[in-house]
Amino acid sequence: MVLGKKEKILMNVVYFQASHSVNGQCLVSPLDILSKVPYRIDFREDDLEQTLNQLVLDDYFNYEKAKKNNGDIMYIITLKGNGISYQRDKVIAKRKLIFRIVTTIIFASFSFSLKWILQAIVG
Repeated sequence: MVLGKKEKILMNVVYFQASHSVNGQCLVSPLDILSKVPYRIDFREDDLEQTLNQLVLDDYFNYEKAKKNNGDIMYIITLKGNGISYQRDKVIAKRKLIFRIVTTIIFASFSFSLKWILQAIVG
């Protein structure tokens, strides 16, 4: 799945939190999530709920809202199939990108060499 910038950031935070447990669950507050988002990313509290819902639709995780006794909202997040394999998918995507770049460089150098050899032959 192709994720947007905000979805990648949020998925990194959620995966980091949930991967520490055996069953892939975590209990986080919106403040905890937003505090782990880099400052250079324009990620607001209004965007959090919408981005969570998009990741639920993409089958990365399920989440439920819960309220603490003092009224603070907490999210109970459980990783699903795509969420559990998120880290592996990131590694595979990076490997594919590196392969494409190396292949492009090899073809470019081969084309340059072929052009240089043909120019030397033809004159």
